[in-house]
Amino acid sequence: MADTMLDEFPDLRLRALANASETYAHEAFGAHLHLDPIKPLGLPHFLYDRYALWRGELLDSPTVFIVPQSGGIGGVDEFLKHRDQMRRHIDARLFVLLLEAVPAALRRRLVEKRVAFISPGAQFYVPEAFVDLRETYSSEPGPSSEQVSPTTQVVILAALLGHDVNDASLTQLAERYQVAIMSMSRAFDELEALELARPHRVGRQRRLSLRFGGGDLWRAAKGHLQSPVRKTRCVTGDLPLNEAVLAGESALARYTMLNEPRIECRAAPAAAWKRMARHHGLETAWAYDERRIEVQTWAYDPQVLSDNEVADRLSLYLSVRHDADERVAQAADHLLEPFGW
Repeated sequence: MADTMLDEFPDLRLRALANASETYAHEAFGAHLHLDPIKPLGLPHFLYDRYALWRGELLDSPTVFIVPQSGGIGGVDEFLKHRDQMRRHIDARLFVLLLEAVPAALRRRLVEKRVAFISPGAQFYVPEAFVDLRETYSSEPGPSSEQVSPTTQVVILAALLGHDVNDASLTQLAERYQVAIMSMSRAFDELEALELARPHRVGRQRRLSLRFGGGDLWRAAKGHLQSPVRKTRCVTGDLPLNEAVLAGESALARYTMLNEPRIECRAAPAAAWKRMARHHGLETAWAYDERRIEVQTWAYDPQVLSDNEVADRLSLYLSVRHDADERVAQAADHLLEPFGW
């Protein structure tokens, strides 16, 4: 089937992704992709809404590069059906998925299904040609291959805490939990790749459709959840509770019979810590300064799940469940009692 060549990439995000893909392929393998956007004739219209398509070449083979318009593919099985439809309408040897990022769970599913994909600067998997599954690491630690991303964890915990998240759109959840739409899109990908959620759309909107709830969701997801705490520091200064909620033993004392600690513990989002410290004039505390408070910086904003300026029970449980102090570890188990799991 013939296709229409487009004059240019339709938006800046796609143009940046195309440039990054060209650069990555050239630097890593000396390959030239020669990407050009196309609009194949006869392709079902809903596929035009879901994907941008680029014609190019890889190892001298005609190749179609598939770019999800929303940044994420939804479920892998659903994508494979769409790719098969493209193959019936487009004459090319290779069909390669282009993604700005590939969460670990999604990557495993793509490799299991032998789906060719490129994530510029990070991962390159084309089983028909060559393989470069390189992991790149940012300056901040990310999740291991068994742990979900912070945004995915927020969605799971929100559901477990009784928030009304099922059937909410990607945009609604991004706004509610104060994350970028791209981060929430990756969270949807990860939930679907782990089979904790099923692909669900209303028109062009991706919506959340969890497969489980309550104890079933907790048991299915627990092994993929991690402590939100990235770093703990002691500081002096005034830090309002509406910006840094009670955490650690201070929060445990609110939920259980554990005594209040001598030094108050708070939690704040890691992404906002430098700005917060400057704004409130916080300073590093001496070891014996009685005015000091302990501040944990978290991988996600504890405020979005907190209740009455206290860290939520589940994030708190994940942060203290492996504490070396036996009193704290025992108190952590009591955090789960109200859920009845």
